[in-house]
Amino acid sequence: MSMIATTFPLSEYESRPLATTRAVVRAWGFWATSAWFGAAVVTNLAVSILCGLGYAAWSVLTHPSAAIDWDSPTSQYLAMALSMTAGALLLMYAARRAGPSAFGYLGLTLPSVRHVLAGLGLLAAFGLFSAGFFHLFPAYDPSSDIIREYQAIMGAPAMLALFWITLVVTAPVCEEIIFRGFLMRGWSESRIGAIGAIMLSSLVFTAIHLQYNLPTLVTVFVLSLVLGVMRWRSGSTTLTIMLHMAWNLAVGMTVAWQA
Repeated sequence: MSMIATTFPLSEYESRPLATTRAVVRAWGFWATSAWFGAAVVTNLAVSILCGLGYAAWSVLTHPSAAIDWDSPTSQYLAMALSMTAGALLLMYAARRAGPSAFGYLGLTLPSVRHVLAGLGLLAAFGLFSAGFFHLFPAYDPSSDIIREYQAIMGAPAMLALFWITLVVTAPVCEEIIFRGFLMRGWSESRIGAIGAIMLSSLVFTAIHLQYNLPTLVTVFVLSLVLGVMRWRSGSTTLTIMLHMAWNLAVGMTVAWQA
């Protein structure tokens, strides 16, 4: 933390921790931001349950004599896409209530070329770190599970389309709006400041990926730190969406090549 503070002095961010906080409207505070996030989590769960019930009803109507396949990738991808979108939309509504522009509040602005290049450089460095780590400790590499999942849907075009849309579009857009857009925006203006907001939002981001083993969670946390730092320095959540998309696309292409 001290090294980051030395590299990027905090003095210029004392009154506006993120570059997007130029508007006169103040962000939601720490607890209000946390409460809105909690509401988004509840919304996510509610939509997931509704999707499950809808899938069950559809299965009974179309295949009354067959058992419901709760492990269907189609239902899982749809539930994931719809629930994440619902949570992100709720926080966009909260951002709109805080000011005249939800896009401005969330930092959904175009980044500079300089920040794009810096972000791609950091992403490439993270990719080398991640590849080296799993090369040294192949037993912890989660790609084998993803490859098996991809192989199982290779003969189903609809499932493949949902896989790629969820991986490359829905997840990056929604997760960045939620974590780097809304949480960092509100938490950075509290006592914890920009650095604290990066760390805390990265911890929460890592916590939603608990399906992975501990070493993989460490790489998820580092990726989130990279995205958080770029959000802070650029003031653009659009940039972190682009970087997140690029990373997920690279992961997906690697999986598809190995499948």
